[in-house]
Amino acid sequence: MTPAQAIAQLDRQLAKAGQDIAFRRGATEQGAWGKVDGYKPEQLVGLLTQADQEVIVSPTSLGSYEPKQDDDFTTGGKLGKVMSAQPRRMQNVIVRWNIVVRMA
Repeated sequence: MTPAQAIAQLDRQLAKAGQDIAFRRGATEQGAWGKVDGYKPEQLVGLLTQADQEVIVSPTSLGSYEPKQDDDFTTGGKLGKVMSAQPRRMQNVIVRWNIVVRMA
């Protein structure tokens, strides 16, 4: 599988199961499409809490924007803060973002 194929596959999955999300850093706001899920109780280890959400985002909907820790986050009228943003790469190309958001 090539990076382009991996991104296209994720885009198809998010088209079916995703929702509108947005990131804000200072005056810059970036809308995107992502999958937002809560964590199961058995996944709440380390610094994760019940207020945390796992967000999966394709680089397609982010353009050149790269989410970072402490970015503001919104979805469905709810506010949160990015706790961590981990890019997943294939052949040095970002094919997915795994983000932890703490909802207010």
